[in-house]
Amino acid sequence: MFATIVLAIGAAFFVFTSLYALARPAQFAKPLGLALPGADGLNEIRAQYGGFFLISGLAVAAALIGQVPREWGLVVLVVTFGGLICGRLLALIAERSFVRYGTTIRALFLIDSWGFLLSIFALTHGA
Repeated sequence: MFATIVLAIGAAFFVFTSLYALARPAQFAKPLGLALPGADGLNEIRAQYGGFFLISGLAVAAALIGQVPREWGLVVLVVTFGGLICGRLLALIAERSFVRYGTTIRALFLIDSWGFLLSIFALTHGA
């Protein structure tokens, strides 16, 4: 049951992130502190956040509904959230300060940490 909840929340989070980034890339980028001066930036937001999170969300959803093994969906969550929190922590080390981050980035530290930990727990305690 726990793995089902993790997969459902992960799929919903990924698909929502994707749809927002695809539909409104400039608005998506603004709270992240990103400026999109032209088509290149819009394309990158749509590709990195829209496309990547869409396919990841569909993979997690496929695991949720039994089209692929549940472990596969959990591995997608572990790799994605793990990569995000790893990058954020390395950036924090490089910046040497948490103070300069805005509320969205601070919230993403928590979301990515919890996503990573809950996904690992679900994967290792019987998907």
